[in-house]
Formats: sequence, C-alpha cells, structure tokens
Amino acid sequence: MGTEQHWLAELDQYGNASLIDGPHPDRAGVEQAAYLLERLGLKKGRRFAAAHVLLSEVEAKPHDTNEDALATLNAAGLRP
Repeated sequence: MGTEQHWLAELDQYGNASLIDGPHPDRAGVEQAAYLLERLGLKKGRRFAAAHVLLSEVEAKPHDTNEDALATLNAAGLRP
C-alpha cells in the first residue's frame, strides 16, 4: 500500500497547497503546528490546510508521452 502522513500545508491564492510542516502521525499534530505559527505571529494573512498524504513508490511509465518531441529535445542537447 503506502505510508500515510499528515502535513500542515500553506495555500496560495489559487488554493494550491505547499507542504510546510510535517510529517505528523495525525491531524492533531497539524493543528498544533498551525497553532504555534499563529501564536508566534507567523500567520499574518496566510491560509493553511491539513494535508493527508499517501506516499507510494512510483514506476515511470510513458502512457501517452509524445516520444517524437522527447527525441527532438534530447537531440537538441536537453539530456545531460
């Protein structure tokens, strides 16, 4: 399966999350981290959310990749 983690995430203007504090074993750890940031005066206009993350190994697969475009980029020296 995978490993579950809980993170404090900061939301940008579009609602996209960036993980900023964690991992925590449960949501209570995330709430405590948010509380600490607020009490330290570091919240100021920032929006936070709790992120429940499931980590699992990934296998690189091509799916519908444009192989011609990749060949062109690699031929142009993109690949180190």
